[in-house]
Amino acid sequence: MMIFFYFLPAIGWGVMPLIAKLTRAKPINQLVGTTTAAVSVSLLFTFLIKPEFTNISVMIAFISGCFWAIGQYFQFYSFQFLPVSEAMPISNGTQLIGTTFVAAFFFQEWTNVSMWLIGSGGILLIVLGIWLTSWKEKQTLENQKRTNRKAVAFLLLSSAALTVYVVLPQAFQVSGSGILFPQAIGMWSASAVFAFSKQREIDWQQIRKNISTGIAWSMANISLFLMIPMLGVAKSFTFSQFAVLISMYGGLLVFKQKKKRKEFLLLSFGGACILGGILLIGFIK
Repeated sequence: MMIFFYFLPAIGWGVMPLIAKLTRAKPINQLVGTTTAAVSVSLLFTFLIKPEFTNISVMIAFISGCFWAIGQYFQFYSFQFLPVSEAMPISNGTQLIGTTFVAAFFFQEWTNVSMWLIGSGGILLIVLGIWLTSWKEKQTLENQKRTNRKAVAFLLLSSAALTVYVVLPQAFQVSGSGILFPQAIGMWSASAVFAFSKQREIDWQQIRKNISTGIAWSMANISLFLMIPMLGVAKSFTFSQFAVLISMYGGLLVFKQKKKRKEFLLLSFGGACILGGILLIGFIK
């Protein structure tokens, strides 16, 4: 039973993009629904745990949450151009590259040659995996190439913002259960600003459908928080990163996306490369 709990973060983050895509909602409605659920769940969690708050932790967590909303909006937006099975390996891989570079160069977490060798090998594996999962046969149509470039651009913007979301609390040494609720408030506030600028696209029915998207995200976020004291950061992080495989193969199954044999083999090998890179980087955490 405990092994299921260990994989809860991966399951939650893996199915989240699938649920969002299934709602067929516009990105803004996906975002507002997700953040509304996140605020509700984090409020309940905070009420039960009763964490301590400080001014600096609340401020940093709030700003971090704002960056999450920016990154998540662009990720949802990319789903209009790329299937989930192709978008999520790019998203997860580039996020990990971003957070790893910040950890290595700014936080100086890589303190010896072996760490640099293992970490660099992990990054190279992730880059190779991203390229393999994006490979297509007969990619000659110019409009298809433009669409793919647009999707990748949005995913890179998304990963940049989500990297800030992850590293900002670490930079100010802010952690613990006290950051969850103000972070969710920041997420919801930023989504409200997006919604105000896109009032014509707001659809309350689509927003309600995406409450389940937010519940999946919250389940992953809180279960990871609860796992860390039991397993430690490295193991918890490693288990959570199986989300990329769930979203990749789940996208193929749920949306019945057709792949040629060579494309499927390269997608699978690319996913294995990304996971291998993640495990290498997790090894030195």
